[in-house]
Amino acid sequence: MNEVSFVTMPPSVTSDDQTPLRRKVMDAALELFDERTWDGTNVPEIATRAGVAVGTIYRYFPNKQALGEAVFTEAKAAFADAVVTDAVRAADPVTAIGLVWRHQVAFAMAYPQAFSFLEHQVHGSYLRPQAYEVVNRLNAELVEILRAAQTAGAARAGDPQVLLSMAFGAFVGVTKHSRASGIPLGEYDLEGIRQAVMSLIGFPDPGSLGVS
Repeated sequence: MNEVSFVTMPPSVTSDDQTPLRRKVMDAALELFDERTWDGTNVPEIATRAGVAVGTIYRYFPNKQALGEAVFTEAKAAFADAVVTDAVRAADPVTAIGLVWRHQVAFAMAYPQAFSFLEHQVHGSYLRPQAYEVVNRLNAELVEILRAAQTAGAARAGDPQVLLSMAFGAFVGVTKHSRASGIPLGEYDLEGIRQAVMSLIGFPDPGSLGVS
């Protein structure tokens, strides 16, 4: 599978104000937040990157904190919707976990800037409850899936939140290495990585998932 690089935000599902100018501002903000972090970016730089006046940004966002939260929330909501789909919810827990893996890999490859911004940085200083609602919704669905796998005897015993943190943290570590090394994620042994990650949560035969 080849690396696909988009510089724009994934499609938004959280805002009813997706004008072309707002989209340009969001895309430019994501690029700069990914390159320099939220702390290392200022509003005039975002305006320059977007090709708009500084005042245009303030038409949509009262301050940089609000812009950062909007970028995070829209990207996280898109990630959540890409990872936990109706097919995942309808599947048995073992198949669901395999699909979640495939979906998160696909998102990270299609939207590397969004994934890096979401998962390679610390965001707490500017996030408000709306952002955490998206995070908590995704986390709750994943915990439920893994708990069902544990009940079925397909995953190791233990706190499902801890197991999820172990598994997702391992994948995030691989994506960090990919970005730092310049090696596209698609050039990694994704099947080998999948098997290693599945073993963390106790699948006795990772290959039985049949999803790469």
